[in-house]
Amino acid sequence: MDPCALENSPERSAARLYEEGRFTAYLKATAAATSVEQRFMRVRALTRKGDFRGALDEIAAIGPMSSGDEAMLLALKSLCHSYLGDPDSARAALAAVRPKPYGPAVKLELAYAKMAIAWGKNDPDAMDRALLAVDVSASPNLYARWLHGRSWACALRGQYAAQLSFLEHAAKQLRLETAAPDVFLDATTTRAIVHLVREIYAQETFALAVRLVETVQWHEELEHERFLTYRGLAWAYALRGMHEKAFEYAYRARDVASSDMWVAASYSDQAYLARMAGQTRVSDALLEHAMLRATTTDWTSRGEERISLLNLAELIADRNPEAAANLLRIYDAIPTRVAPALALSRDSRLPAMENYARGTVLAALGRRSEAVEHLTNAYATFCTIGYAWRAAASALRIHVVTEQDAWLRYAAEAVAEFQESSVAEAIRRRAAAANVDPRVSALTPAQRRVFALMCEGLGDKEIAQRLNISPETAKNHAAKVRSAFGVRSRAAVIASSRALAAAV
Repeated sequence: MDPCALENSPERSAARLYEEGRFTAYLKATAAATSVEQRFMRVRALTRKGDFRGALDEIAAIGPMSSGDEAMLLALKSLCHSYLGDPDSARAALAAVRPKPYGPAVKLELAYAKMAIAWGKNDPDAMDRALLAVDVSASPNLYARWLHGRSWACALRGQYAAQLSFLEHAAKQLRLETAAPDVFLDATTTRAIVHLVREIYAQETFALAVRLVETVQWHEELEHERFLTYRGLAWAYALRGMHEKAFEYAYRARDVASSDMWVAASYSDQAYLARMAGQTRVSDALLEHAMLRATTTDWTSRGEERISLLNLAELIADRNPEAAANLLRIYDAIPTRVAPALALSRDSRLPAMENYARGTVLAALGRRSEAVEHLTNAYATFCTIGYAWRAAASALRIHVVTEQDAWLRYAAEAVAEFQESSVAEAIRRRAAAANVDPRVSALTPAQRRVFALMCEGLGDKEIAQRLNISPETAKNHAAKVRSAFGVRSRAAVIASSRALAAAV
């Protein structure tokens, strides 16, 4: 057959649609497919679109096949059941796979199916074991998927710096593929990198992220990923003090927003960025647009979109506390049960973001004690997972609520690595001007929270209850605090720190 004719055949044209991540177009082009290979690709296209029930229907219609194809099919079937929150059916599908010496692609698909089951069990070690048993390093696309899978296990552990490293390697691998690069995986990997470099200092990786964003082959079926990527990059630029670039990507994000929910989020972002840049009048106008969108939108999504309500509530709280509280009520009314495969179902970042938003709104409503409790919980989580800017934001908000200068120091410490950021420099200048007890600065975030409650007169059991930790842990932290102050009793801690008790 003429090579040119083969390249331009309907089969090859359809395959190109899949390679480019144009899954809707691919499914339309292969609606009458009868070959096992094309039916398999339809299953993959449906799973990548998130239509797992449609994928299971497609699987059920596939006829006789080879043992390798059968193993691949069972792996995909298991994966779909995991995504739908049915671990029993997922395990049953994997159990039906006959042990044979399969090729790398089949082995990786089986590993991914095992990973999804392990994710549902909150078992990152099992996720790693599934992948480490497979060697796909000879294929850039397969190896990139392998690296992407490793990043999931890191995320489940809350090890986001390690996750960023795996994703960076995955992005580089995808650019080594010359035959048929995986455009969809490239887009999702780039989006994840951008959102992580917003919070985690990695100057070279940030530069890489900027290059990746401009080289991804974006198109209409990747608008959701492009929106999230542009939005994340806007914030990454803003937090580095690069406001012009921040606005550029914020506007680009709004232009490709695929839902009313995301449009509301875009206006909220732009309002926040305008406030950071000192453009108060512009910020207020954008905030009005955001509020109008948010209160007239049907928030039926159970995924990432609803988080923009938290962002908007934070932003409007000081100006209109009741409106902010209403946004939180809308947020709380949205169904929260998500499939186990979705990161938000097992992600420590979500409760931390909720705590920050609730603390901000409670502070605006004058409920100081509740606000500080939520905000210190958010601060502790963000410190633990290395989310520098969110930790700093939490510390700064606590400083506003309590007028305790040590929180300025904690905010500066959180973003200490961002030496080139004018925003971080402004925080450092404020902290340098504050009078902070060095004994307090030496405490860990957890010890600072205990110290603050000790200064309120709470005992170990009350502190444990307030912080949702064991009495033994509270007792140990209290002992560390006493040691830091060089005293033996709780009363002595309070007495010796009374002049600077506001430092926490």
